Amino acid sequence: MKKPIKHINNIYGYVRVSTEEQAVNGISLETQKEKINKFVKEKFNREVDQFFVDAGVSGTVPITNRPASRELTDVMDEHDIVISTRLDRLSRTTTDLLHMIPIFEQSGVTYYLCEQFGEMPVVYPKLKTKNSLETRFNMEAMANQIMIMVLSAVAEIEHGTTVDRLKEGKLVWAEKGYSIGGKTPFGYKKVEEKVKWGNRVKRRIKLVEIPEEQEVLKFIHKCRKRGMGSRRISKQIDAHFPDFAPFPYYMIEKIFRRKVQGLH
Repeated sequence: MKKPIKHINNIYGYVRVSTEEQAVNGISLETQKEKINKFVKEKFNREVDQFFVDAGVSGTVPITNRPASRELTDVMDEHDIVISTRLDRLSRTTTDLLHMIPIFEQSGVTYYLCEQFGEMPVVYPKLKTKNSLETRFNMEAMANQIMIMVLSAVAEIEHGTTVDRLKEGKLVWAEKGYSIGGKTPFGYKKVEEKVKWGNRVKRRIKLVEIPEEQEVLKFIHKCRKRGMGSRRISKQIDAHFPDFAPFPYYMIEKIFRRKVQGLH
């Protein structure tokens, strides 16, 4: 038996995607919006009043520190409904979710996860009366919230796995001589290439050596082996390679850091 919603003010959709999720899993904001729109149309026979969008924001960032979710908590009120596709769109940390559930309840908001729980709300408003039917739905809400805690723990683990997978992927590309983002390192230039990736062709940035700068790099490492510090090596470069003078000492320190990290 479903709990009837006697009155609805506003229906809000919350969607979020991080840069990493977009790249690895193809999770898009538009896909989330489509699923929420479809759910609202079928269940309530109306449109979503407003979407709150956090684009390029990690699920580990506290809800109160995200622009769109902070705005959502400011505007939502009694008899409002908030919908997201999955729990990890709202947050990937159990602590953050434990903070949000009472806010939904005290605000009189009903919260749905249209992909994970379907038509059953996962958070009900705090009930003020104690008849048997409402007590039953309080129990259902408690059961759903226990499930939320389980799902949030899973979301945290999945996030850790995604981060590890991204790091491993970057190292693989770096070992093959491709750029993994950031500024072009000294001694190289960026050249775009088409690379076969499974059944697809991707555009990747290849790091190509610049002969003149490579000679300077060899000289830097030679000086380093002799025990010279960055400032002394900088003066030596100015003397032996006047075209690169004045060569800043902090550039040498960056080169050594990249060497330690295995990035060139």
